[in-house]
Amino acid sequence: MFRNYLNVAIRNILKHKFFSFINIIGMTIGITACLLIVIYINDELSFDRFHAHADRIYQVDLHGRIAGQEINTANTCPPMAQALVADLPEVEAATRLRALYGMSVKNEDKIFTEENVFFADSNFFQFFSFKLLMGDAQTALLEPNSVVVTEDIAKKYFDSNSPVGKLLVIGNENKTYKVTGVAENPPFNSHFRFNMLISASGDDGMRSSVWVNNFLYTYYRLRPNTSAKEVDAKFLGIVEKYVGPEIERFLQTTLKELRAKGDNYGFYSTALTDIHLHATVSDGLSPGGNISYIYFFAAIGVFIITIACINFMNLATARSASRAKEVGLRKTLGSLRSQMVVQFLAESTLYSLVAVAFALAACYFVLPKFNLLAGKTLTMAVVATPEFIGGLVALVIVVGLVAGSYPAFYLTSFNAVEVLKGKVRAGMKSKGIRSTLVVFQFGLSIFLIIFTLVVYQQISFMQNVQLGMDKNNVLVIRGTDRLGANKEAFRNSLSQQQGIEKTSYTNNVF
Repeated sequence: MFRNYLNVAIRNILKHKFFSFINIIGMTIGITACLLIVIYINDELSFDRFHAHADRIYQVDLHGRIAGQEINTANTCPPMAQALVADLPEVEAATRLRALYGMSVKNEDKIFTEENVFFADSNFFQFFSFKLLMGDAQTALLEPNSVVVTEDIAKKYFDSNSPVGKLLVIGNENKTYKVTGVAENPPFNSHFRFNMLISASGDDGMRSSVWVNNFLYTYYRLRPNTSAKEVDAKFLGIVEKYVGPEIERFLQTTLKELRAKGDNYGFYSTALTDIHLHATVSDGLSPGGNISYIYFFAAIGVFIITIACINFMNLATARSASRAKEVGLRKTLGSLRSQMVVQFLAESTLYSLVAVAFALAACYFVLPKFNLLAGKTLTMAVVATPEFIGGLVALVIVVGLVAGSYPAFYLTSFNAVEVLKGKVRAGMKSKGIRSTLVVFQFGLSIFLIIFTLVVYQQISFMQNVQLGMDKNNVLVIRGTDRLGANKEAFRNSLSQQQGIEKTSYTNNVF
C-alpha cells in the first residue's frame, strides 16, 4: 500500500513539473533558512558543554556595593579557590585563570605579540576537558616557568618540530619558559580560548593572600549529588571569615556597619553552561551571547517554515480543480476518503523530503557566507549527529503533514457526483480558511520585512552615529607599555614624524 502511495506521488510530481518546481523551491528556501538558524542556535547552546563535568562546574562571581559604587564582576581574589576546597565539603576541586594581555613572545628570530595568554593552576587539564596532545596533563603546569602552547602556536614558533622541552622568552621582563605540553586548539564553542597557559606557581600575584584584590577567574566543581545553592548559602560565611577582617583593616569599618549603610560584599555561582548566554557580568573572558537573541531567532525560524507550509497549502488548493476529477473518479471506483487523505499527505511529505535534501545542499554552499555574517565558524559536521538526523526526520514529517493537511482534507471533501458533472464548489468554510491562510502568510511576511528594515537601520545607525570624536585617521599602537621609561621618547619621536598631528596614551582601548 505504501509503495503504491509513493508511486502515485512520484507520478504526480513528474506530471506537473512546473508546479512541483515552484513548490519545491519555495519549501527549499524556507527550510534552508530554518536549518541555518538551527545550526546557529545549536552552536550557541553548545558552549562549554564538551567538558566532562560541565553540569557540575561553576564560575565564582562577585557582587557588592562599596561607598555607593556598584561592583558586579567575574573577577575574584587569589585565595578564593583554596578556601572553597578547604572550607566547603560540597566543592570537589577548584582552579584559577589570570588573563595576560599583549604578551611579547620570542623564539630565536621569531617575535610576536600574543593574546589569550593565561596563568593557570597545575590542575587545569584535570579540571577542564581541553585535550593535551603532547606532555603529561598531571605535571605540564606544575613547575614554575613552564608553559603549554596550542597547536597553532607550536607551528608558529617551532614549525613542524616538537616544541616540548624547547624554550620561549615571554613578557616584558624577558623571562624564559620551558614548553611542557602542546594542547589541541580550543573549540570555538568555549567561553574562553587560550593560546598559551603559563604555570601559576611562578606568578607572585596568584600567590597573594589578599581577599579584596580581585583580578583573576575562579572555577569550582561540585561533588556529585550536591547543589550550587548550598555553596551560595555558605559564601556568606566565607565573606565573614576572610573578607570581613580585611574590610575592617582597609576601610576602618566592619561588615555590619557597611551593610547598615546599604553597602554589601558577596560572591555567587554561575553555571559554566550559563556563562555564554546567561552571564550577569560584562567583564568575563569573552563578550558572550544573549539568550534573547536565541528566542528571537527561533521564532523567526518558526515564522519562515510556517510561511513555506502555508505557501504549499495555497498552491495546492489553487490547482484543486485539476485534482478534483481524480478525487471524484477514485471515489466512484470505491476509494475511501481516508486512503486519499493518506495519498495527499504522502505526496506533500515527499515534497518535504526533496526540499530538505536540496536545503542541506544549499546550506553547504551558503554556510561560509553565513559564517562571515554571524562571525562564526559553523560547519556541516553537526548534520551527522544522531540528534540532528532525528530532527531532520521529524522536520520532514511535520512539514509534510502540516503543508499537506489542508489540501488533503479539503480536496477529499468534494462530492463525487458534483465533481464528475463539473460542479466543484469550495464552499464558504473552505474559502474562509484559505483567505485566513493568505492573510496570515502576508502578515508574517510583512512582519519579517519590517523587522529586517528595523535591524538594518539600527546597524546603520551604530556604524554612522557621531560619538563626539573623529575616528578617521586615528591609529592605535598596542604593546607600548613594554617601552617602560622610554615611552615619552617614543611619543616625542612620533610627534616629529611628518603627517602625525597629535599623540596620546591610554591604559585601555575598548
